Amino acid sequence: MPPKCIACTFSATKKHNPSDEFTVVYFRPTVDYPDSWTGHPENAEWFCAEHLPLAEALTDLSALEAAKQIRAQLTQDKA
Repeated sequence: MPPKCIACTFSATKKHNPSDEFTVVYFRPTVDYPDSWTGHPENAEWFCAEHLPLAEALTDLSALEAAKQIRAQLTQDKA
C-alpha cells in the first residue's frame, strides 16, 4: 500500500507526489507486539512534507490522539 498522509489524504499514487515526499512518524505505542510479529504497527503513520512538522510535535501522544489533534488544528486553520 503506498504512503498516504493521514492529515490530508495525499497519496504517493497521485501525480507529482512521489513517495519520497512522505515520512513515517512513530507515536507513543499502545500495543506490545511479540518478537515474531510482522506488519504495520498501530503507532506508525505516514505524513506528507507539509504536515510532517505537526506530527513530529505530537510523538508523545498515541497515533489516534495525534491524528485527532492534527485534524482539529487543520480545521481551525481553515476557519
